Amino acid sequence: MGILDNLFGGKKQKGKPEIDSSTFKVIEKTDYNSFKEAVEQNAGLSFEKQMIFGDVIGSKAWELDMGEGKIIFDSLEFPIQIIGSLSFNDNSWMWAWANTQSGMPENLLIQSNQLKAIGEEKHIEELTDPHFNVEEGFEHKIGMMVCGLFGSKSYYCANYGQGTLVVTIDDDKIPGIDKNHFEKIMTCFPQLISGVELNHKNAFMNYLIDRDFQLVISEDKVEGLRNGKVVVAEFDELHRLKSLKAKI
Repeated sequence: MGILDNLFGGKKQKGKPEIDSSTFKVIEKTDYNSFKEAVEQNAGLSFEKQMIFGDVIGSKAWELDMGEGKIIFDSLEFPIQIIGSLSFNDNSWMWAWANTQSGMPENLLIQSNQLKAIGEEKHIEELTDPHFNVEEGFEHKIGMMVCGLFGSKSYYCANYGQGTLVVTIDDDKIPGIDKNHFEKIMTCFPQLISGVELNHKNAFMNYLIDRDFQLVISEDKVEGLRNGKVVVAEFDELHRLKSLKAKI
């Protein structure tokens, strides 16, 4: 049985199952000390934000107003921070703080410079190396990580033909996540791990932490409780998702 077949626990249950809430605890995120950990700690909620932003802009084309510090989708305008860019020519990443020839305004590089400072403090090479080759999908890992670290409403990968510019966006026109409705978890998380290489268990655990769940964690399972509702994810020995169910 596939993941999507398991979304809401299969057959309808007779009566409401008893939930022992005393076993669930508030768990805080651990400190991250690598790029991989930073991505996994922020990917879940950031991906859900991205789905919301996609609904806002639809299929509208983008244009950039560097002077105004905005990205524009038809009649919609959003302020941005520029994080960096991916070159399609050699599949390499360059941080915006390192792209001194571009003439990007300093006020659009605040988050990019903050990431460099974090990298220097934590000795994370990916955040301090100005220009390096990357694997496919790296720009989305960057976007999800930064969106989470800075609490941004969304990120956007702006394809300009020869590459992709990664920006973060904050604007009240973008709806926030309603943490009282967790059904999105059941569809967003399988979509996330189908497109991005992650440790499924770590990413799911941190996703639930971001959504204010109380947790029970074992070797092959993560259970989350919020408002009397429970989500249960089971994993194999390599921490890959096997099933995802909800108890409502």
